[in-house]
Amino acid sequence: MHIAFLSPLTRRSFNLMAEFAESFPLPAFHGQFNPQFCAEFRRKRLALGLSYCALGRFLGVHWSTIRKWENGLICQCSLHSRKRIAGFLRGDFDDDIQANLGDPRLGAYLRPVSAGAMACVRHLVSCYHLLESRPDLRSLLLDEAFQAAREALLKINAELARSASGK
Repeated sequence: MHIAFLSPLTRRSFNLMAEFAESFPLPAFHGQFNPQFCAEFRRKRLALGLSYCALGRFLGVHWSTIRKWENGLICQCSLHSRKRIAGFLRGDFDDDIQANLGDPRLGAYLRPVSAGAMACVRHLVSCYHLLESRPDLRSLLLDEAFQAAREALLKINAELARSASGK
């Protein structure tokens, strides 16, 4: 806004108000759920590995409200929720959420599986599908995979026990 036409006193008041407003910037979220916001809200929740219930508890709303916000079934939120939602979207709580991921009280999803683990699972699934006409071999494949995973966990457990004892 051009303020040259204002009186000196009004201009000073206007400048003070502008400085005050800059020191308390409004959050980008003003309580309206448009399609872009819904998509960003969902992306952020999933990126952090949060379930509807976990994010609902964190924001102080019912899990179904989170689902409705994401799916555009609710167009706005209460004034009470706006500040927390804006902080969530800005990433103000990311460290706190990440520190508690996997905590059963938070109700978060497990951390994402690595690309190597996913490649191994995809390979196993492909082999399983190739053996569609041979249920006997499918069963053998699953038994062998289960046994290999069990042996790997036993080795890891033994290694952890050795390193904990200092040997």
